[in-house]
Amino acid sequence: MANEHSQIITPEDVARDYGIPVRTQHVWKCANRYGWADLTIKVGRSSRYRRADIEAWLAARKGV
Repeated sequence: MANEHSQIITPEDVARDYGIPVRTQHVWKCANRYGWADLTIKVGRSSRYRRADIEAWLAARKGV
């Protein structure tokens, strides 16, 4: 089982693993489009995400 640290991912990880460009993530976060800002964890000036939150968000949007 992966440790909890490996479950926190960067915007670059999201872009690589899920195909959502970093610039798009930024726009969605600033406008809270699709609830993206609610997924964001702020660490200083950096944004991070929980992998499980991203996967749940994607699964919820599957039927949209």
